[in-house]
Amino acid sequence: MAGLTPAQLDKLRERLERMRADLQARLERDQAVERTAEQEIEPMDAAEQTREQEDAVAFAAHDRARLAEVERALGDMATGRYGISEVSGDPIPFERLMAVPWARRDINE
Repeated sequence: MAGLTPAQLDKLRERLERMRADLQARLERDQAVERTAEQEIEPMDAAEQTREQEDAVAFAAHDRARLAEVERALGDMATGRYGISEVSGDPIPFERLMAVPWARRDINE
């Protein structure tokens, strides 16, 4: 798999799995904020609540996109395609994958 050692793959897999768990937990929290609404609140409190709900929606969209990338990377690991650039077909350096474990290409491509 892309010239990565078994130890490197294990490290990257653990990192991706930890990211997946963190993202799933954040999505659950964001969804709870989206649904939470007090029945009778002051206008200023309503504005704050609306802002919090809008922020939760935006964060959730970002987290869902990142979760999809993490899931794709874990799927690529399972099929042996992980760490191979989708642009050039060359291996992605370990250092790049440590920085961005869901990377689809080398930074120079």
